[in-house]
Amino acid sequence: MTFACSPPYIILSSCEHRVTDNSLSEKTVTSWICTSNTTAEMNGKFALALILTLQVSMSLGEVADPDPELVAKYEAMKTVFYKRLLNAYARLQAAAEPIVAKLGEDGQGQAARDYMEGLQSKPQLQTAVKLATGLAQEAAPLVEKARMTGLGLYGTYLRPYIGAYLDDGINHAKVYLDKFMPAE
Repeated sequence: MTFACSPPYIILSSCEHRVTDNSLSEKTVTSWICTSNTTAEMNGKFALALILTLQVSMSLGEVADPDPELVAKYEAMKTVFYKRLLNAYARLQAAAEPIVAKLGEDGQGQAARDYMEGLQSKPQLQTAVKLATGLAQEAAPLVEKARMTGLGLYGTYLRPYIGAYLDDGINHAKVYLDKFMPAE
């Protein structure tokens, strides 16, 4: 006589023989839970779950303002990062200028230059540029609000735990950035 051990999600009244016709004589946990509760009990559980969900969503809606020191530090890092990008772009442009001048001398380079000048004079492109500029101006307050909310969340929940590690990592990265992508 061989007894089969059942998986943990199946409740057996006792160890039984497995029947070869795949019909098990036990109840699963989910069928036992669903049949043991009345409708009123389930409605109460759903109401409790809804109340807890609403409480959590309301508490997430109130985000503290970030510290002024954190905002100043963020703005300073953002400014330096933009300077690094502009400097890298200027260096890349200076390195590519002789290559572009050489390409402009042959026929294909002149054709590409004429195509680009013609493309810039098209009204469709000018309209697309104006639309993108308008969207960027409209989105700027939303981006600023999202940035301040993110800084507030970081300052409240993450900075006490990972702030020192993040600061050390940024300072180590600055050493390499100053070497390969200087701000000035």
